[in-house]
Amino acid sequence: MQKISLVCQSKGKYNFNDGVYFHGWLMSQVSEEFADKMHQTGVNPVTIVVYGKKNEVIFSVALLTDEAVAEVAGMLMNDAFTSFSLKSTEQCDFKILRKVKENLESKDLAQVFYQQDQAERLFQVNVMTPLAFKSNGTYYNLPDIRLFFQSIMKKYNAIFENTEHIDLDLLDEICSKVNLVNFRINSRRFYIHKAYINGFCGRLVFYCKGAETLANYVAMLLRFAEFSSVGVKTSLGMGSIAVNREENNG
Repeated sequence: MQKISLVCQSKGKYNFNDGVYFHGWLMSQVSEEFADKMHQTGVNPVTIVVYGKKNEVIFSVALLTDEAVAEVAGMLMNDAFTSFSLKSTEQCDFKILRKVKENLESKDLAQVFYQQDQAERLFQVNVMTPLAFKSNGTYYNLPDIRLFFQSIMKKYNAIFENTEHIDLDLLDEICSKVNLVNFRINSRRFYIHKAYINGFCGRLVFYCKGAETLANYVAMLLRFAEFSSVGVKTSLGMGSIAVNREENNG
């Protein structure tokens, strides 16, 4: 997996909803076959997040499969790619100041799972773009341990095991042994053209009181989720998280 961040010059306040238009631009750059796969049901192999720092706006693209890396990474990292334009955004033209690439391999996740040192049990999760869940056709915009970890487990299994089926007993154990001990959130709308989804941004603090193996598994899921994002519409810019880092909600 790779995460490529395009650090661009900002002419005003950034908007995480620009991820919707960046997604549309990106789909116009890839092959028609890959674009069709991106619009199919199931776990999307590309996640997007837009956030800002000082006078910069960052468009971050996580590529979760080898196919996604092959289709997108070369284009984004090409030296000739120095700017892009988006329609219907406050700032239309973006000059790329620099590019940052981060790799995450299955062996890196395995290292987190099999770490021999004392397991980390307290996890601060900063939700940087609106996060929402969908269950039985209904959207939920409040923190929920089951929906949160179920979303990550489904994405993890889809990427590494080619199935969205998860171990429900393991999910039950997470729900019984992981507590949401603190949170500070605010409701945020994520606009998708003329519609919107209610989500939340802020900080979640989880504590795992289970066995060391379970705590390591939770740590591994959260590390994966920093690439995959959590919940619905992650390919458009929703559900981006960072673990144990300074929050940046915009």
